[in-house]
Amino acid sequence: MNPHFPPLNPLRVFECVARHRSFTAAARELHITQGAVSHQIRALENWLGFKLFERQGSQLRLSQGAAAYARALGSAFSGIVTATQEFASTGSQQVLEVRGHTTFFTHWLIPLLPGFQKAHPDIKVRLAANVEWMAFEHDEAGVGIRYGDGDWDGLHSELLFSDELTPVMAPGLAQRLPRPCTLKALLALPLLHSNRRPGHWADWIGAAHGKRAFSASDMYCEDLSIIYECAIQGLGVALGQLRYLKNEFAQGKLVAPHPFVLRRPRGYHLVCPRSQAEDAKIACFRQWLLAQV
Repeated sequence: MNPHFPPLNPLRVFECVARHRSFTAAARELHITQGAVSHQIRALENWLGFKLFERQGSQLRLSQGAAAYARALGSAFSGIVTATQEFASTGSQQVLEVRGHTTFFTHWLIPLLPGFQKAHPDIKVRLAANVEWMAFEHDEAGVGIRYGDGDWDGLHSELLFSDELTPVMAPGLAQRLPRPCTLKALLALPLLHSNRRPGHWADWIGAAHGKRAFSASDMYCEDLSIIYECAIQGLGVALGQLRYLKNEFAQGKLVAPHPFVLRRPRGYHLVCPRSQAEDAKIACFRQWLLAQV
């Protein structure tokens, strides 16, 4: 036993007493006697070497620093519960963590996942929204979805789909455009920009042989899902990834009035450490995912 690790039973009792500010209420929750609660608190105080509670009349107060300690213990116990529930729910299944952008998950991957889980019930996919650099060094085998050109040091990558970008907007906003839609009329509308893809509108406008100055009516957002929702609500024109918006087009929430689509090799890749590329569950997921595209 680590000599720096405090006794667990007294920790659990202390967290409960601190939460209720009552020995009686803690005894009731823990199904032990009030005397047992007092005994556990004394044991923890003896181990720490100082008092945890102060009595002021009928009120029980935490000593200095004890409240923060109790909150930290509460978070730790909550983490234990969550980890236990997750472990119990997976049982003998293998868990494959997939990291990527929320929009990629909600607009493309999640609708496909039931097919994978049905075909491979022994592998449980866990999704983790992560827009930062994916560091696999200290993790178990997992995969990520990265946007770019596909050349990343130490990573095995497989292209899932390339960019197909075109302006999209609500039907009501599109009614303000001439038919057929002209580039000049389109660029007179407010544009919705992604802070994570700051060059996309400039790339599309340049490829379409257009020009546009900064406009105070434009909006800037972090999350692509928010940009699409703003477009649906008629707040401006989003640059839509066509693979993401099939449902929105089918339901009439968005339209693409201008014919030009920017197509280029850059796109979304399935990545994993090269050393883990042939891990059984990763290889299985990669083969299945590539078959979908």
